[in-house]
Amino acid sequence: MSLRIEPSKEANKIIRVLCYVCEQKTSHKILAAIDYSGESEDGDVQVWGSAQIIQCQGCDEIGFRNTSTCSESIGPDGYEPDERLYPPRIDHSLTSQLYLRDDIYDIPHVVQAIYRETLEAVQHDLPTLAGVGIRAILEATCQERKTKKSPLADKIDELVSMSLLTPAGAEILHGIRILGNDAAHEMKAPTKKQIIAALKVIDHLLLGVYVLPQEASVLPKPKLMSSKASAKKKTSKKGSL
Repeated sequence: MSLRIEPSKEANKIIRVLCYVCEQKTSHKILAAIDYSGESEDGDVQVWGSAQIIQCQGCDEIGFRNTSTCSESIGPDGYEPDERLYPPRIDHSLTSQLYLRDDIYDIPHVVQAIYRETLEAVQHDLPTLAGVGIRAILEATCQERKTKKSPLADKIDELVSMSLLTPAGAEILHGIRILGNDAAHEMKAPTKKQIIAALKVIDHLLLGVYVLPQEASVLPKPKLMSSKASAKKKTSKKGSL
């Protein structure tokens, strides 16, 4: 496919895109741009787009933006353009809603590694991989806690019998397990809303299993009352009635 290139009318326009430095959407000026178009040899597929040098109007960071559209990418609202930014952006807006994020040093390494990779998939807008990663976090947690049952559904129920999870919590995790199964086996990408909801529940699981028990270890522990003292206390209470 050969491309036709011509000067763009987009130069000097102001657009809003995610800034690499500011880590949020800011106004960017298009410093220079070219438009391009082309088609396949048989003429069945057409592509067109714009390649632009852009500058953030907040921090002055300079980057590159490419918008392209293919005649094959028609959605409900018409042609759906694809936007690519360089350097690649990381979307922090989703993971900023989580409790743990990168503060997971009290969690075993095997679970840490999968958790971090899953966050990267979320930040780089890879929903299918994020769905698989969420399921893998559950698998890794069950493995680290040395559950003996199989498959994952039974492992989750075993966490309840180990007093690491409530029955209500298990029911929620089964929903997350199904979400991960759809991503792994059906290539069905979860929505951003589903991913964040699932990760929030995962955070609660990791907090309860790993983080809070370690933080609570610095608190004073109640003294255990001997059986004789306990019986004596009950007798004295009865006598005072």
